[in-house]
Amino acid sequence: QVLFCNSAATGGGLLFALSLADPLLALYASMGTAVAHAVSAGARLDSSARADGLASYNGCLVGCAFSVFLPMAGVGPMGVPLATAVGAAASPFVAAVLGPSMGRVPQWTLAFNAVALCALLHARPLVGATAPAPATAWELASAPLRGVSQIFVADSATCGAAVLAVVAATYSPACAGALLVGSATGSAVGALVGADSAEIAHGLWGFNPALTSLAVAVFFTPTRQSAALAVGGAAATAVAFGAAKAVCGSFAAPALTVPFCAVATMCYLLAGRMPGLALAAAPHSPERNRADADR
Repeated sequence: QVLFCNSAATGGGLLFALSLADPLLALYASMGTAVAHAVSAGARLDSSARADGLASYNGCLVGCAFSVFLPMAGVGPMGVPLATAVGAAASPFVAAVLGPSMGRVPQWTLAFNAVALCALLHARPLVGATAPAPATAWELASAPLRGVSQIFVADSATCGAAVLAVVAATYSPACAGALLVGSATGSAVGALVGADSAEIAHGLWGFNPALTSLAVAVFFTPTRQSAALAVGGAAATAVAFGAAKAVCGSFAAPALTVPFCAVATMCYLLAGRMPGLALAAAPHSPERNRADADR
C-alpha cells in the first residue's frame, strides 16, 4: 500500500525488490509492517483497513527510514530494531487519530512522517554529512530509477527498475508508468533549479514527485487533464521538496515524504473544481478507473 497497490503479490514482489538494494532494509520494512499490523489487530482498530494493508504501510516506511538514518546518527545495532518496533507500533494509532481530521482526503504517508520525524529531528542523522562526489552521466541518466527506489529509502537503480517491473506485472502497467514519469519530472525540475547533481543522481529529487504522480493516477479518472495534473503535481512536488529539504536540513534531518503529502492533498482537492478532473468511483489504477468510468 506504500504504492497504493492493494495486492499481496505486489507486496511480496516489492520486498524482493528492496532486498536487491539492501537485505537489511527489506528486513526492517518487513518488521515495521508486521509490528504495525499486529498492534492494529491487538488494539482492534479498523479491521477492513487492516485487511487492505492500510494499517501497516506506514510501519513499513518507518522500518525503511530507521534502518538507513538511525545508524547515520550513531544508533547501535540493538537500538535500530527497538526504535523500529516502537515507531511502527505507534503508526496505526497516529493514523487513527489523523483519519477524522483529514475529511475525505486520504492520509497519504502523514502518520509515517509524524512518527519518523519525531525521532529523526532528535537524532539529527545528517549532522556532519559530507557532499557526495559529482555525478557521472550514467548516474544522472539512471536518476529516475533511483528516485523510485528512494520511496523506500533505497539508493539503487536496480531496485527501482525491479519496483517498476513488479508493479507493472502484478498490479498495473499504468501505475508503473506514473511512477517513472513522476520521478523523471522531479529529476528534471531539480536540474532546472540548479540542484546538486549528486542529489539528482541519487534520486532525492524524484521520489516525492513519483508518489504525487502515482496518487493522481490512482485516485482520478484518466483524462488529458488528469495526466497534466500528474505531471504538474510532480513538478510542484519537486519545488516543495527543495523548500522542505532546506528547512529540515537546518535541523540535520531529512524531509521524508512531507512534500508529497502537501502537494498530493492540493491535487486531490482540485477534483470537481476544474473540467476533466474527477475522482474515480473506486480508486484502483488508471486501467480499472477508466473501465469503471466507461460503464
